[in-house]
Amino acid sequence: MSDASTAGDTPPTAGDTPPTAGDDPPETTESGTAILAVDPRVFGAAATLLALGGIAVAVALDPGFSWTGDALSDLGVRDRSAPVFNGGLILGGLVGIGYAIGLWRAADRPRMTSRLRAVVFALAMIAMAGVGLFDLTQPLHGPAAVGFYALITVVFGIDGIARRGTIGGRVTLAFVPIHVAVWATFVAGWWPVTGLALPELPGALMLAAWVWLVGPLPVVESGRDAAGDAGGDDSGGCDGEGVAGGGGDGDRPSPGTDEH
Repeated sequence: MSDASTAGDTPPTAGDTPPTAGDDPPETTESGTAILAVDPRVFGAAATLLALGGIAVAVALDPGFSWTGDALSDLGVRDRSAPVFNGGLILGGLVGIGYAIGLWRAADRPRMTSRLRAVVFALAMIAMAGVGLFDLTQPLHGPAAVGFYALITVVFGIDGIARRGTIGGRVTLAFVPIHVAVWATFVAGWWPVTGLALPELPGALMLAAWVWLVGPLPVVESGRDAAGDAGGDDSGGCDGEGVAGGGGDGDRPSPGTDEH
């Protein structure tokens, strides 16, 4: 009886091969692969909320702050507002690099332009973190602040040209002259203010609009994708752009094609 049971145990061992050959359990994936599965738009949302949220809370904590007489950076050197203001910019900049990585991986046609957009955006996020890391009293603060506003304008230009055949691309391209005009008119003395806070605000808001609404990886698209998955809708994103954010060649209409 013992021999029969031993003999009977052998066939199942041989028969175990087919299931393992056909199945690749997702549980065995490496941690790096799991990180790749995170939607990069989460990082974009977090970066803008941390930065703008930090500014809003810092303003609330500093009753002496003046929108017409102060710079936003003044919030970074005052006892009550400094930790929130500087911390929001530093954390927002670091998290924003995750969004830049998403832009790089989503690069489509033309690939070089799309990747250049990702690199410049990453540099802008480093500069934003630098504004918080080096406060107004430190020599690197000025270059970091100027670099941030200059770099996001370059991002708008690169992305707008790459996706000029789409509504989102054209809106993004329009951000460039608007942002330049904001600073040109301020420097010319046309603004009835002495501080930098109000001229600084439009660039930050345009960046948030780009990340959330009109960029190649808009945060709101994540919600639409989730709703589409729940409803079985397989349609692409707004302006005919896929989640990959290709948008690089918006002049070539691709509805109905299988190019992604």
